[in-house]
Amino acid sequence: MPIPVPGRVAEALRRSTVEIRSGTRYYQGNGSGTVIRPDQVVTNAHVVRGGSLSINSWEGKTVSASVLRIDTRRDLALISAPGLNAPAASLGDSDALRAGMPLFAIGNPLGFIGAISSGVVHALGPIGMDPMSGMPWVQVDIRLAPGNSGGPLADFHGQIVGINTMVVWDQVASNGLAFAVPSRAVQTFLARSSASRTLGVVVRPVSFRAREFGVIILELVPGSAAEAASLLPGDVLIGANDRHFRFVDDLQTAIEQAPGALLRLDFYRGGQQALRHVVAQLQPEQVRSAA
Repeated sequence: MPIPVPGRVAEALRRSTVEIRSGTRYYQGNGSGTVIRPDQVVTNAHVVRGGSLSINSWEGKTVSASVLRIDTRRDLALISAPGLNAPAASLGDSDALRAGMPLFAIGNPLGFIGAISSGVVHALGPIGMDPMSGMPWVQVDIRLAPGNSGGPLADFHGQIVGINTMVVWDQVASNGLAFAVPSRAVQTFLARSSASRTLGVVVRPVSFRAREFGVIILELVPGSAAEAASLLPGDVLIGANDRHFRFVDDLQTAIEQAPGALLRLDFYRGGQQALRHVVAQLQPEQVRSAA
């Protein structure tokens, strides 16, 4: 693999980074976006909360835009920008990140178009020490400011490993850590169809045995895929499709990525020591809110 030249990589990625302006009569805002498909841009959901949308490319072109899909839970939005004609960036693998790896961010903070900042990976995980406290984030010791939201976080090969979202301020250390949605979550968001699938369970996270992480089934939706697979309330799910759960949203991610709508679940039942396995045929999402 050729040795990357950071300046050239950053310059190329600037062409895949756009400025997003949103506004109504009472609200005006701006942020950044990452061109991920021809004439389609990924950004944060909070960036597109205004009524009208316009996109300015690195080349100086301005086009009108509209929201195609939004996920407020993960703070992601996919928007359409016909005629943008900007080069699409490539998504990398956020799971391959390790503490200390160098990354850089591109965005439009405080009106500075195409500004670049760099730093190193601090951690990959939820906010705080408890994996049950929330969803995983790429946490980077890097300087961001208002206007960076929705822009790319990339490695030195130009692969997008996250979408910059927020800064969490450490009052003790008097500095802030940048938090980005991992590229794995972005891939899941982009792959999601309009007809979502569901297992039909209500769950909550649990820690059991030697602090092993899992989600316990509290309730089954009648007639659901989980009920058809003979799962029961009290079963503890620890993985799906050969991937162990590490965070709260891993079950939903596995559901969305399940090939052929088949989900192979690993679980424990009651106080039994033997690990069980079952294959569930996922169903279209019902009106009730469930995983």
